[in-house]
Amino acid sequence: MAPGTHRHHCRYGVMECVLNVWQLIMQHDLKAQIKKSRQLWIDQSKASAASGQRIAIVTGGNTGLGFETAKALVEAGFTVYIACRSVSKGQEALEKIEAATELKGKMAVMPLDLSSQESVKTFVREFKSLGYQHLDVLVNNAGMMDIPFGLTKEGYEMQFGVNHLGHYILTLELLPLLNRAPQGRIVVLSSGAMYSSTDIRYDLLQSSKGYSRLGHYSYSKLANLLFVKALNRRLQRVQSRITVNACHPGACSTELFRHNPMMNVLMVPAQIVCRTPLWGAMSSIYLALAPGLENVSGEYFFDQIPRTPNPIAMDEKAQELLWTKSVEFTGVDFKL
Repeated sequence: MAPGTHRHHCRYGVMECVLNVWQLIMQHDLKAQIKKSRQLWIDQSKASAASGQRIAIVTGGNTGLGFETAKALVEAGFTVYIACRSVSKGQEALEKIEAATELKGKMAVMPLDLSSQESVKTFVREFKSLGYQHLDVLVNNAGMMDIPFGLTKEGYEMQFGVNHLGHYILTLELLPLLNRAPQGRIVVLSSGAMYSSTDIRYDLLQSSKGYSRLGHYSYSKLANLLFVKALNRRLQRVQSRITVNACHPGACSTELFRHNPMMNVLMVPAQIVCRTPLWGAMSSIYLALAPGLENVSGEYFFDQIPRTPNPIAMDEKAQELLWTKSVEFTGVDFKL
């Protein structure tokens, strides 16, 4: 990684926390506004829904941002599948959502290990075997951050493998079902950490050489944006109704730092200046539910507003290089 990358991450994190504090000070009713907006999108989604069952998948829906997103989708009338590694933890989340919403039989849990390409493909096969004719919403929420070096089952750096490659396969394999929905939506959780990367070092994705816990996380988050841009272009070429957008949740108090003991300790006092999971999930909920987004695709959102991403993410050559590498690493390509 280039010198100063860790300092850049720290500065960016501090800026995010300062923004959180500023918003809380300037908007005294922020928590009430969050709840109001959330309920508005839920009500609008229910009112505009066509007849028939609506289906959604949320990866990592057992905790944090994914939990809040899954809960909102259930309240909006969707049948929601929580896709996560631990079925028991997914079941605990399901029971919590059912207890909070008093809505029974609207959720299910399916095992998904994004670090295994075979697991992703097995998940898709099992989901398709359920017999649904379409899929309305796919939220690619699960992720790993700031972890010791490790490789996926297929031998790719873990953060890049989980945050990008696993979701790349999942998304492309589910495209035919999304294309059959009245208006399929794909939501990709990215991060402002993408701004730390000037490119993706593909030569550093299959060994510990040059490994940086935060640097490789930045690669994966830049890959999320490059993927959104490249996929959107392909969807537009075939005039698909599917939309695909990315969003940044902000600095949140979640389990994302669970692999870093020092950060786990620091996160206790930092909760004062971090966003709650619900606050962080608002852009995901917005992109999944809000009306008027049928023709909005290929964008990067923060606080429900399209933002300018890392300039590299706008580079079509960089987008196509990621796509070429993703096909090489997975054997999966665009097909409706």
